[in-house]
Amino acid sequence: MSGTAAAGPTGPHAVAAIDLGATSGRVMLGVVSRGRIELIGAHRFENRLETREVHLSWDLDALWAEIQHGLSAAHDLALVRGLPGLSSIGVDSWAVDYALIGPDGERVGEVIAYRDDRTDAVADRLAETIPATRQFALTGIAQQPFNTLYQLAADDRLADLPAGTTALLVPDAIGFLLTGERRTELTNASTTGMLDAGEAAWSPEILAAAGVDEGLFAPFIAPGEVLGTVRPELGARLGIGEVPVIAVGSHDTASAVLAVPAREEDAPVAFISSGTWSLIGLELAAPVATEAAHRAGFTNEGGVDGTVRFLKNVAGMWLVSESIRQWEESGARVDLDDLLAAAAVVPGDRFRIDPTDPQFLTPGRMADRVRDAARPLGEDEFPRTPAELVRCILESLAETYRDELQAACRLARVALPDRLHVVGGGSRNALLNQLTADALGIEVIAGPMEATALGNVAIQSRALGAVPDEPGAIRHLVRASVELAGFRPSGSQGER
Repeated sequence: MSGTAAAGPTGPHAVAAIDLGATSGRVMLGVVSRGRIELIGAHRFENRLETREVHLSWDLDALWAEIQHGLSAAHDLALVRGLPGLSSIGVDSWAVDYALIGPDGERVGEVIAYRDDRTDAVADRLAETIPATRQFALTGIAQQPFNTLYQLAADDRLADLPAGTTALLVPDAIGFLLTGERRTELTNASTTGMLDAGEAAWSPEILAAAGVDEGLFAPFIAPGEVLGTVRPELGARLGIGEVPVIAVGSHDTASAVLAVPAREEDAPVAFISSGTWSLIGLELAAPVATEAAHRAGFTNEGGVDGTVRFLKNVAGMWLVSESIRQWEESGARVDLDDLLAAAAVVPGDRFRIDPTDPQFLTPGRMADRVRDAARPLGEDEFPRTPAELVRCILESLAETYRDELQAACRLARVALPDRLHVVGGGSRNALLNQLTADALGIEVIAGPMEATALGNVAIQSRALGAVPDEPGAIRHLVRASVELAGFRPSGSQGER
């Protein structure tokens, strides 16, 4: 089943946001009351890649066990707050990866990760059948080696699947485990490289070229529609009851950008969703599927309410977190805040890397790879300390942000906005925010950090009738719920 939510709560209510990232996951309780959202962490857990059946894969069973624990914890927290429990649940995650669900509801094989090497050279092979330029013109999606399209083209399991098997993107697979309903949420579907640009339809030409049957996919569902209710036996076991599950912007970036605290005068909204990846671009009304945009490596992802995120993927804080992992594996104790403080006082403009270089996609010994790739700007040969290496990464990211945002504006034929909004975990990185403001020469507004969960909660609340279904209402709710920090090119910083 799917449809609109029933009449919503008239007073305070609580919803659960399941938010899965590439390195960690969490279940957040969102309490909406008096025009504000309060986020409360119910349960956080790790999400690690493992080699299974010779492929780098996600442990979906472990994630599901943690999610169930988190939902029970969120329900209990709601009761402690004097609320009757959860009014609804929403799920978001990273993009492109999928589970194969057989006709009996059992998973077929592992959920293979986008960082696995099975897609090496697949994009080039497929381009011999349907040129990359044609793929982009049809879908507006950049040809990244990990796109779902290329994963499916490389998936040797498809030939032997039993009839009735469905490929569900990760948040849709969690939705299936919750409700038993199979649906494909549109914002995440738009990232696959198979959806017609700006449409709610698979591209027959793309699917035919890849040898993928459209019957492999479940019907579409849009953010704000009800997927179903929690299965009775599951609801009873978790103690949460038969709670509605509402489709949100299930691609985490869609939910994060929905929670950008922009005002009407900010249009078009310039943003960076900063986390493992840095996703930098503009929120537009229509895709930019020109050949110039294709050559520049931009992509057009579907957003909530028919918007388009015209953006570029940059490696982001993955470079820092993976470098820290290498140092810790070598026995060092590394505190991120201390490391950033040290990077802020070491001399700058000494080294640069290209954060978009494909060599930084895979895990393992990142600090060594960054050091070896660092291009000296002066007499020093390479970064010698962790602080110098992190300073190199952050300065390189800031300059990449500048170049990519300027390129996005040229390609979309809009002026450079007066401000850039940075949301997600990277919004706490004051040094990177200041470097970005200096590089671009415009104000950077940092926050909210928990943008994905806020967007997830907000679209559920709107579906429940607790937030007006009108332009700007969700962003007004977000602005009322968080404190923001401003970074100006002069170096001044203040609360907003």
